[in-house]
Amino acid sequence: MKSMVKYIILFSIIISNPFVRNKLNAQNYEETLEFASDQYEQHNYTIALKTFKRLIFFSSGDELLPLYTKVGEIAFLLGDFETSQFNYGLAYNLAESDSLKNELLFKKAYSQILNKEYQYAVIDLLAVNDHDKATKQRLNFYLGTCYFGLEQFDRSKKYFELCVQSEDIASVDLMFSDKDLYYPSPKKARIMSMLLPGLGQFYIGKYKDGLNSFFLTLGLMAIGVRTAVNTGVVFALVSVAPWFQRYYTGGYTNAEKLAVVKRQNNRSSIYNGIIDLVKKNKVD
Repeated sequence: MKSMVKYIILFSIIISNPFVRNKLNAQNYEETLEFASDQYEQHNYTIALKTFKRLIFFSSGDELLPLYTKVGEIAFLLGDFETSQFNYGLAYNLAESDSLKNELLFKKAYSQILNKEYQYAVIDLLAVNDHDKATKQRLNFYLGTCYFGLEQFDRSKKYFELCVQSEDIASVDLMFSDKDLYYPSPKKARIMSMLLPGLGQFYIGKYKDGLNSFFLTLGLMAIGVRTAVNTGVVFALVSVAPWFQRYYTGGYTNAEKLAVVKRQNNRSSIYNGIIDLVKKNKVD
């Protein structure tokens, strides 16, 4: 018993020694870092993310910059763009060289763009130091993308034109003059189906949906009139009117949603064409 107490006291003295404690902590830190890196290499991103976050909690000084960057990268791969852009921002605040600051700003802005936070991305991109031609082209492309997402197409066109050679500017102009950039109008589709069920769907080319909406509401209207004649207006209002209201409202709401989806697909097609042009003019 006395021997055990002696060993416990001796162990306590050793652990309380700052030199020994720091050495043990350093060893544990290195092991945790190695584990986190291994998980990352094995594409176990969820475990890697949690482990790198834990390392941040126990880190300070120069250790933090690569850790914040790695957390931003892993969160991006997991589709957690909020965490990604936040950690890239923390890394940016610690970076010293302009080239590294620029790279971190671009990565942060990319996460914000994918998260549809276009306005915040613009604010960060305006802090990029665009000294060389490749950085300027990249910056112009990102800004063009942000303003495209914000539906500020005049500004977007201006930045995309700066990404291409003079002979391709006309092609960019042509893409931005395409009527599909604004077609179809969700508001117009909604109003048309409010005036005549199914008309909004016809406007955007969804003829089957338009016919279904028209005949369904027309049939319910006929049933309502017949019910009112045979059993009274009150009974018709109670039994048929709610169904008519449901499908009538659903018809013009559906027309609006379909228009939003189709216009977004049209804009995606135009944007992909712009990307192809920019790739053609990429600065190495």
